[in-house]
Amino acid sequence: MTKVSRAPTVPSSPALQPRAPHQLSMAFESTVALDLSDSERSSVIAQLATLLMEAAGVAAGGNDGQH
Repeated sequence: MTKVSRAPTVPSSPALQPRAPHQLSMAFESTVALDLSDSERSSVIAQLATLLMEAAGVAAGGNDGQH
């Protein structure tokens, strides 16, 4: 009878363990945000929207009504 040898088990590294998903915490009502003018607030919102679209893989650009 032939003995089958098993591969040695390798302990898993903490770096290879799956991480729990986490959410970014952003304070939208900070004193800095409350002190923005209307035009500054609009600019910040547009930049944030662009950043979020890029992160989601959506092409940024003008809305030409085409899908």
